[in-house]
Amino acid sequence: MDREQASTDLKWKLSDIYENHEKFDEDFQKLNKYLAIFEKFKGKLKNPDILLKYYNTSTAFGKINRKLYGYVGLNHDVDLNNNLYMEDEQRLSTFGAKYSKATAFVGPELAGLSNEYFEQLLKDERFKDYEYYIKEILENRKHILSKEQEEALSVMYSFSSGFDDVRETLTENDFKYKPVVVDGKNEELTESTYGKFLDNKNKKVRKEAYNNIYEVYKQFSKTLAINYINFVKLINCDINLRKYNSTFEMFSESVKIPQELFDNLIKNVDKNINLEQKYFKLLKKSTKIEDFGFEDVYQSLSQNINKKYSIDEQKHIVLKALSPLGKEYQNLLKIAYENNWIDFCTNKNKKSGGYMLGVYGVHPYVFLNDNGDYDSLSTLAHELGHAMHTYYSSKNQPYPKHDYDIFIAEIASTVNEILLNKYMIKNAKTNEEKLFYLDSYLQHFKGTVFRQTMFAEFEDFAHKAIVNDEILSEKILNDKYTELLKKHFANTVEIDDCIIHEWERIPHFYSPYYVYKYATSFISAVYIANSILEGKNNMIEKYREMLKSGCNGYPTEILAKAGIDLTKDETFEYSFNDMKKCLKEVEEILENKNVINK
Repeated sequence: MDREQASTDLKWKLSDIYENHEKFDEDFQKLNKYLAIFEKFKGKLKNPDILLKYYNTSTAFGKINRKLYGYVGLNHDVDLNNNLYMEDEQRLSTFGAKYSKATAFVGPELAGLSNEYFEQLLKDERFKDYEYYIKEILENRKHILSKEQEEALSVMYSFSSGFDDVRETLTENDFKYKPVVVDGKNEELTESTYGKFLDNKNKKVRKEAYNNIYEVYKQFSKTLAINYINFVKLINCDINLRKYNSTFEMFSESVKIPQELFDNLIKNVDKNINLEQKYFKLLKKSTKIEDFGFEDVYQSLSQNINKKYSIDEQKHIVLKALSPLGKEYQNLLKIAYENNWIDFCTNKNKKSGGYMLGVYGVHPYVFLNDNGDYDSLSTLAHELGHAMHTYYSSKNQPYPKHDYDIFIAEIASTVNEILLNKYMIKNAKTNEEKLFYLDSYLQHFKGTVFRQTMFAEFEDFAHKAIVNDEILSEKILNDKYTELLKKHFANTVEIDDCIIHEWERIPHFYSPYYVYKYATSFISAVYIANSILEGKNNMIEKYREMLKSGCNGYPTEILAKAGIDLTKDETFEYSFNDMKKCLKEVEEILENKNVINK
């Protein structure tokens, strides 16, 4: 589709940010003036009045900067060949380097001030908007090293992304996989097309893709293991020098995520691992696949209903599905629809995928590539969850407190997906349709909670081994992953010599203690969505307060507004019970279809 010919209803309205490119240029010129202003603060931040002026200036700068980046990025992503916005991106990048240089004095200068200085600032009402920054400084400064050590670490860390670059270069560029034969024709196998082959209904196609991928990983297993081990060792250098007790503490202390929360996730997933295994037992019986292997685990319990939804139908369904969130939320969704916050268009040269981007002082934007299927419908609900979270936080928090932490970032989007799924299950016209939507929910549950927790337990093992001066090797890592696979897939899927290399394919391991947040977010979202549907504990109001919070509080404090405490078992029990109910519904449908014995 040519974007110029597409209906305006399909395209977002970026003139809400800047009326035209000339207005963008005007703001860009303002940014340059800030460089000289920042220089005037150098050597003066020990004066609270001057520091306040610096923070206020930085806030004003940040608001303009966000608008500029938003305008350019959103324009570029709908037309990757547009030279104007490619040049604008380069201009912003060049300016970013100048900004970093102009403000390089801030960190060292603040580091030289006493704890008492910052504690006094927290008592000063004028700094209320900046208390998040100040608390972070106080939290991190106990781990700040001498100037020379910090400079050395900075150089060392400049190479840290190199480990993931090596992994990515190998797997995305250097690895050459044998093609897969589909309907008598060779089709290219890459990391990005692998999932398509695993979805294929032909067992032979799936098996060939699976074997061809892991045949290469087996050859390079030692290289990938050494690369990852050295990455973990680099992180450990930082831990030792800064005197953290663990990798988890280093990546969690500043936002006050306790170790017991992580441990409680592992414990509760282990306690309910029979639910994951029950799902795979039902899948094996439903598909009647002989020699059920890991190439088969992404097959569906149901037949694909192949239902298509127009954009108007998608909008209507999402409105109905999210109606339990209340009239205020509904009205915001209508505003998003009517005021072109969403880009549905599938024009050529458009970036793939979907995302939400908030532009502070304007409104959120939702980027989609609509295919008209259930995945597209679900993505619309998901990204609108991010959009409403961003809208609420931006409207209710000052700029320095409007961003929310990654620990809670996926909750609002997942709440929307779950409410959509529950709506579709409830309104399914046939048992086959109902089975399709139940399976969609269960796949999401086991893929996000069980699978991500398994990954989290694996990386926790690796980091603890290095912290405790234990030996790590390719064999030890493969053995640990095998142990976890056996725990999760006991008596359901046979562990072969391919799948033990799966961990080598996971890029998130190069972002320590990131994956577990997917699991805790999903557990929290199930609790919130079902509490809303059941009219439990005034959850709509509590949830709205959570969405309004931005980063005005630590993540666990913000979650507590919705009655969630992930260091306790209650939230987990409530959420796993929902999976249990869905599995029972699946079992009953399959019994009625005579797929499994009653």
